Amino acid sequence: MHVLEVNNLSKSFGKTRVIKNISFTVEEGEIVGFVGPNGAGKTTTLKLITDLIRPDEGEIIINGYPLKKRREAALGSLAGIIENPGLYVNLTGLDNLLFIAKVRGISKEKLQRAIDITGLGKNIHRQVRKYSLGMKQRLALGMCLMTEPKLLILDEPTNGLDPTGTMELRELMLKMVQEEGVSILFSSHMLGEVEKTADRVIYIKDGVLLDKTVPAFDSFFSIILNDPSEAAALLKGVEGILSMKVEGKDKLSVHMREGVISEVLRILTENNIRIHDINKQRDDLELIYSRIFRGVES
Repeated sequence: MHVLEVNNLSKSFGKTRVIKNISFTVEEGEIVGFVGPNGAGKTTTLKLITDLIRPDEGEIIINGYPLKKRREAALGSLAGIIENPGLYVNLTGLDNLLFIAKVRGISKEKLQRAIDITGLGKNIHRQVRKYSLGMKQRLALGMCLMTEPKLLILDEPTNGLDPTGTMELRELMLKMVQEEGVSILFSSHMLGEVEKTADRVIYIKDGVLLDKTVPAFDSFFSIILNDPSEAAALLKGVEGILSMKVEGKDKLSVHMREGVISEVLRILTENNIRIHDINKQRDDLELIYSRIFRGVES
C-alpha cells in the first residue's frame, strides 16, 4: 500500500522553478532516503508534503487522503520534523510529552510508549535545554510517535549529531518501523547513514528526480568468460544493465540493478558463452552518488 503518493509536483519561488514535476511513492513499512546536493530541492519537497508550503501544481496523497481535498485526514496520518525540532527547552522532556498528550487527547498508554521508545530513561525528567542534540531528536521522535502516524518525514535528522547520537537515532528509526509500523521518508547528506538505514533511495538534482525507482544499491559484476566482446553485444539493451566494459581477453565488467544477474546468465548460457567465474561487488552509496551527481565512471 502507498502510504505516500506524490504526483507531478511543481513549485516555484518567484520566477525560479525549484521543484519540477516530480512523482514518487513511499510504501507501508518502508524507509526511503532522499538524497541530493545542497539546493537540489529536498527540504522544499518535504515542506510541500507536510503542508508547510503549497505546491503550484500536482497532488499529494497521504495514507489514501488527498492533501488538498482531505487536509485534516491527510495530516492526521503524518508527523514530521523539518529543520530543528520544536521543543519547549525550559520544560522537562516529560513535560513536553505531557503537553502534546493533553492537546491531542492522547492516552496514558500511548504517552508511556513514547517515553519508553525514546530511551531517555531518567533524562526524561531533565530540562530540555540540558539535552544533547541527539537527545532532543529522540524526544522529538517520541512526540511524533504519540500521534500514531503512518508516515514520518525527517529533514536531515542526523545533522550535527556525534557518532553516538547518530547510531542511537538510526536504531530508533529502525525500531519505529519494525515495532510501530511507521513508514519514513528522510533526507540526509550523510551517505553512510542512508546506506545503513534506507530500503530505497530517491535521488534529486535541480528539482528533478533522477531515476525515481532506484534501489538503495546496485550491483557490479566481474564475469570471466571466453568471449567478452560477444557477451557485451548479446547483453546490449537488456533492461537493468547500466553499463558494461570489456577488460582484456576474458573479462566483462557489468554494472546492473539488483536482480538482473539471472537474466544475464540466461542470455549468455543460451548463446553458448562459457562462463568461468563470477564475482559480485555491491556498490556503496558514495560511489552511486558520485556516479549520478559528479559523473564518476564505475
